[in-house]
Amino acid sequence: MDRKETKNRKGLEMVALVEEVKNQRDLVFLMHGFGSFKEHPLLVEVAKIFNENNFTTVRFDTTNSIGEGGGKMENGTVTGFCEDLEDEIGLSGPDNWYQEPFILIGHSLGGYCAAAYAAKNINKVKGLILISPFISGKLFQETDEIRPILDEWRKKGIREWESSSSPGVIKRSKYDFIEDGLNHDLLKYADRIKCPILLISGEKDTIVPLEYKKLLFDKLKTKKEHFVVKDGDHNLKNKEKSQELYNIISSWIRDYIFPNRKGVIF
Repeated sequence: MDRKETKNRKGLEMVALVEEVKNQRDLVFLMHGFGSFKEHPLLVEVAKIFNENNFTTVRFDTTNSIGEGGGKMENGTVTGFCEDLEDEIGLSGPDNWYQEPFILIGHSLGGYCAAAYAAKNINKVKGLILISPFISGKLFQETDEIRPILDEWRKKGIREWESSSSPGVIKRSKYDFIEDGLNHDLLKYADRIKCPILLISGEKDTIVPLEYKKLLFDKLKTKKEHFVVKDGDHNLKNKEKSQELYNIISSWIRDYIFPNRKGVIF
């Protein structure tokens, strides 16, 4: 596994882990969610599945998160995350393993960024896996998770909470995240995405509830499948190594090669 260090358009460091395989079939970029990192167990396990199937994978830390990237999480915004994905891909062009079109995989806010990129770059992306994707700033504010704390967040200007995926890590986010998020709504341009899409949801996701993902699924006009992981939360915690998740993604890879397979959808 190779470590790659680059800088985004604002001069902040991004760090990627590249698992290059022999006889590379295709290339996959994997993007973590807000306040997360490239070693998130979910991304690690998904990358392994693709590596086993001869895909080179790139997992990277954005800026303004809790990984090795530069900046501070409190300064993170949806716009900044999307720009980091664009920069990571753009800066990969000279690498020997780079090829187009490629597959994008994103978890949570990383899922939103992956979908937004695919909508704008239809010839560069040949497949999308969106795991518990952030869908819009407006919907985010309306969840049971966020709505009760929104006023306090606005008054204080910042929110602090303990990470569920990294116990002991205290996360901080300015209210700027909320304001910037209102400029982003995947439902408005989801129909522009042309590549096959696999949507994976946790049955008990309270951050992006299933009814929100149903709204997204209905807007998608390309080949699409949606799998719901029983008892899974937003991070699919304790499901990362499950046979169910392995089967879902492995089947999608087979479908990616043999497009006549029928998936399970809503």
